[in-house]
Amino acid sequence: MARTCEKPFGGATTTPSLYGRGTVSICRRGNNGSILVAAINRPKVKNALNDDVYEDLIEVLEQAKNDPSIAAVVWTGAGTYFSSGADVNDGHFETANKKKAVTESILQKPGGRFMIAIVSFPKVLCAAVQGPVIGIAATALMQCDLVFFSDKAFFWAPFSRLALVPELTSSATFLETMGLSKANELLLLGKRVNAQTALEWGICSRVMSDCDTGGDPFHPHSLASRMCAELDQKLLSLPNGHATAQVFTDLVKGARRSRMHHVLLRELAVLDQRFQNGEVVEAAKQLVIGGTKNKTPRSRL
Repeated sequence: MARTCEKPFGGATTTPSLYGRGTVSICRRGNNGSILVAAINRPKVKNALNDDVYEDLIEVLEQAKNDPSIAAVVWTGAGTYFSSGADVNDGHFETANKKKAVTESILQKPGGRFMIAIVSFPKVLCAAVQGPVIGIAATALMQCDLVFFSDKAFFWAPFSRLALVPELTSSATFLETMGLSKANELLLLGKRVNAQTALEWGICSRVMSDCDTGGDPFHPHSLASRMCAELDQKLLSLPNGHATAQVFTDLVKGARRSRMHHVLLRELAVLDQRFQNGEVVEAAKQLVIGGTKNKTPRSRL
């Protein structure tokens, strides 16, 4: 049954279109089209992230960074999931190249370049988490300036299950967001938290009712559309709103970006070691390839 939702957002918009390799849909929102909405569009696989998705997201962020008419990006998903994380059947757990350290090769691959792109993105970056968010997609939220959750969403970072490491600077961002003990509930124990707990722990700033949108991220009642309304009405429509958004983002996150880059490199160096000694591959075999024995579903992080 559909829920009663706020007045739909009626600002200027462009027709949604598939971007690049066809894994991301985009449209412009806001009275001046100053908000770029990017929705991961792989609902049949719960918006799992493969190399094509990473490449499309990298290009979307690059386009937004270089376009002076874009003041903010809102990231969301099509269908019922925000993202089920990295697709483990897309080479995520391949053994390391014998001639190169894993750290180097990951940074050169789409997944690594996506990590760098999101950590260094200089404009307002928001996430409208309309459904479950898992793995690297969950840790990416900690790089966003605003995060809204649907009450149907949950947050899960199960890296310990596959003998990985905290990804995308989560070794630092979880600690600074919620404190050591709660961070380790998520990282060490792999705790899955619902939207209300995510709000209480500082992962998101707001939980909004789920509306019957048929999985359309651009529906007038979608979480992304309602987030765009907030951005447009309370920030970007203000006098000099675009400039204010940039100034505030630079002051709040400018010094942090360099530190996050170093954290990311440190995490990847440890991941390198875990790949080299075979821990990751062995865990992947037990949990993914041997999933039928343990009754474990196809895993995505």
